[in-house]
Amino acid sequence: MPMPLGPTVLVMSQETTEITHIRSEELADRMANDFTRNHPKFAARHGILPWQRFAGVLTLSVLVTSLVFAAHAVAIVLAVLGTALFVLKIALSLWGAARSTVHGADPELPDDQLPFYTVLVPAYHEASVIGDTIRSICAMNYPPDRLEVLVLVETGDAATKQAVLDIEPPSFVRVVDAPPGVPQTKPRTCNLGLMVARGDLLVIFDAEDRPEPDQLRKVAARFANSDDGLACVQARLNFYNAHRNLLTRQFALDYALRFELLLHGLAALRLPIPLGGTSNHFRVDLLREVGGWDAWNVTEDADLGMRCSALGYRIEMTDSTTWEEAVERPWPWIRQRTRWMKGHYMTTLVHMREPRDAWQRFGTRGIVLLLGLVFGIPASFMALSVVGALSLLGVALPMPLTVTTLAVLALYAGVQHYAGKRRGLVKLGPAALLLPIYWFLLAVAAWRGLWQLIRSPFGWEKTEHGTPAPRH
Repeated sequence: MPMPLGPTVLVMSQETTEITHIRSEELADRMANDFTRNHPKFAARHGILPWQRFAGVLTLSVLVTSLVFAAHAVAIVLAVLGTALFVLKIALSLWGAARSTVHGADPELPDDQLPFYTVLVPAYHEASVIGDTIRSICAMNYPPDRLEVLVLVETGDAATKQAVLDIEPPSFVRVVDAPPGVPQTKPRTCNLGLMVARGDLLVIFDAEDRPEPDQLRKVAARFANSDDGLACVQARLNFYNAHRNLLTRQFALDYALRFELLLHGLAALRLPIPLGGTSNHFRVDLLREVGGWDAWNVTEDADLGMRCSALGYRIEMTDSTTWEEAVERPWPWIRQRTRWMKGHYMTTLVHMREPRDAWQRFGTRGIVLLLGLVFGIPASFMALSVVGALSLLGVALPMPLTVTTLAVLALYAGVQHYAGKRRGLVKLGPAALLLPIYWFLLAVAAWRGLWQLIRSPFGWEKTEHGTPAPRH
């Protein structure tokens, strides 16, 4: 049975545009810290516990010492670990390919039975893209009298606010001024949206998103035909600028594997799902029950997905897609992925603070998923990067292990190619042959994320947007 965290006191107002002008300092504090105060066991702000720091320092010390005195053994251990983590990801992806969990055939609800929907669009310095995004949302197939769109704009960001007003949006679109404060993160702003949301269902779209027109109706039908254990429905994600260059091609194949196969495998096995950062559709009452977003976790999406599972709820997928903008240049891409990697480390540490409690909440399969996927994705690239560096220094792996590792990586590339083909990204297939370049960038982001976890655990490196989406 689901285990609620308990009630949260909310600031509710019909006049959502006025809420931030009332005790803005108090409101900013609540946006940032209510989750920490009400649910301390799940709060990232408490950081890394002493025993976790000790374990990390001990592990690093053993690794460095072993590199000096037993580099060959270290290379073998890390190669086995990295290969095993890739095998786990391949197995879950293939299971997702064999057992589709997409619910696309639910009977469509008539207009008078559709739930009231709140759409949150957090936007910070997004004047170049926000107008087209709001137009895209307003064009979705959903009755205007059962829809509210809240554009969450930080006070002082006049350009983004004006860009929304310039398109003369319909009356169900409102700009909500978010008071400034720390941490300056997307989940902090989303908490304001949750405070004032009037909907039965709620979805987040990023400032550059282009959701397919049927997405709200499909998800509303899925919730209507499900039980109270369904917390969230995740839409597929991919990129409208996938063909821009080699990096965006690799990024699109990476997303195709995740949202076409991997997450479906997790859903089919009723495993925890680390959510994507956009197009997560929630029941509003349940989202408030589990505490909303942790403003101090820089991958609030993955954290919230794991928390829903820990409390006994499940997440499903829908066959509707939201198209996003892929980062097109290596350094901004590394900055974005650094934040994601750092957040995955933090999410793992938060949920593993009390291992016995974590085992009771997640069960054995959930713990394997948490350690093998949420933590395991960055860990696999760190491990294999060390193996690669040692090989350049003349530390060779045993031939059977070398062949096995290369075969697994080749299989992974093949599965990714299949995912891209399944997504309809046929022309991107050859990019899978150049995956080692992409993996190198992932390794850089993984190590950089670990460094930031130590030096700046709550810092948010913002992703810049600006590539126009194609018009249809």
